[in-house]
Amino acid sequence: MSEHDERVPQLDLPGPAPGPAETLLVVGYDRHPAGRAALVTAADLAVRLEASLLVVHVVDLADHPIDPDAADWDTRAQAAAAAERDEVGVVLADHPLPWTSLTRRGDPARQLLDLAGQHHAMMIVVGAARTGLSAHLLTGSVVKHLTRHIDRPILIVPDRPAC
Repeated sequence: MSEHDERVPQLDLPGPAPGPAETLLVVGYDRHPAGRAALVTAADLAVRLEASLLVVHVVDLADHPIDPDAADWDTRAQAAAAAERDEVGVVLADHPLPWTSLTRRGDPARQLLDLAGQHHAMMIVVGAARTGLSAHLLTGSVVKHLTRHIDRPILIVPDRPAC
């Protein structure tokens, strides 16, 4: 099983799509607390800037059941992707400005950079967990890659507010 399994489709959750002349923020989202913090922060910033949101989830191993040989592996992977899309819809249910949610496969940092470039985004918003090996392996490498290939502002949001 590869990290970017083709059995989980790229999906787009229709929201009012941003037009080409609008201010746009690209936000990286996953179901971890840092991803939710990034989404909430981006939504707040979008209102202040009168900007549209492009919410991007890049499928990774955390989206898949542990056992790829399980009979219901495909069904459980699809359910995990749907749950993540639903969570975005819940968080943005009352958001007053246009937003779109995309699910992609591939390298998360590369996908965020490419989509931000294609849509002329004002900035990229991502979450970063503060502690733990998984924080370094998952979000740390995405943030590191984004900052090494920076072509627009990047807002890095902690998974919890500072004390």
